[in-house]
Amino acid sequence: MKILILGLGSIAQKHINALLEIDKNIEIFALRSSNNSKNNNRVINLYNWSGVKAHNFNFAIVSTPSFFHLENILKLDELKIPLMIEKPIFINNDQINKFNKYNLSLNKNYVACNMRFHPLIVFLKNYLNSNYSKINEVNSYCGSFLPEWRGNKDYKNIYSSKKSLGGGVNLDLIHEPDYLIYLFDFPNSSYVFNNKFSELNIDSYDSSNIVFKYDDFNAQITLNYFRKDSKRTLEIVREKDTIFVDFIKNKIVDLLSGEELFSSSKNSLKQSYLDQMKYFLNCIKNDKTPINSVQEAVSVLKLVI
Repeated sequence: MKILILGLGSIAQKHINALLEIDKNIEIFALRSSNNSKNNNRVINLYNWSGVKAHNFNFAIVSTPSFFHLENILKLDELKIPLMIEKPIFINNDQINKFNKYNLSLNKNYVACNMRFHPLIVFLKNYLNSNYSKINEVNSYCGSFLPEWRGNKDYKNIYSSKKSLGGGVNLDLIHEPDYLIYLFDFPNSSYVFNNKFSELNIDSYDSSNIVFKYDDFNAQITLNYFRKDSKRTLEIVREKDTIFVDFIKNKIVDLLSGEELFSSSKNSLKQSYLDQMKYFLNCIKNDKTPINSVQEAVSVLKLVI
């Protein structure tokens, strides 16, 4: 199997690790922007489009900064192969409108949503379906400190800090809105408050408060780049219980009874990337249409910008 990757940053490395764990003999190619690009010894570098077209790829991964996704998708459409596109699909309504002008063959394309494959979310979806109780309130929270995201890299230079490249918590942390839609379906409406509050030296939004309005409850989403004591949680207040999900401690508890409903390993986030890749490869192998199509991902995006 041959895979093409556009964009060879930290997210691409997660996909590469997943691919190699599934099949150590897989061939991975990357279209590089410069001959001076840093080498990855498991990746074969290509430097021009003619080099890409000389190979028959099974699918391509788009993991460039979000601003470039539109031009990447338009170019890759020439190859007529499935795409795995990193989130968010685009960065604004202008790109959405430009995309809608093209008639592309996107039936087998998938927009990455690895949190849908997180063991906690997998358990929670099944639990909610099999243990019904009316929901009165939902609170989703994801906050961490942007300067600590990329190790030794200066946070001011990564794409998350730059609004023009698709940075900003409402886009970068779109996993939270996405998994809520996965659990509860699309809301009737959304209200979005994106701001820059902290002293971080960035021009992207560092704070986002989003409200999804459903028939019987509201889901409130809080996202930020400035919290130094990282927190990633989901709270579902129901008539008979209060379900609390802690993605850092990897456990789900009923706060009302104190019962631990489920726990997963500290490698759960890594597992979500592996399970996501297995799912996508299975869709390709069996000619199935994946979940979270480009069209669905655009619908999610419209709720947070």
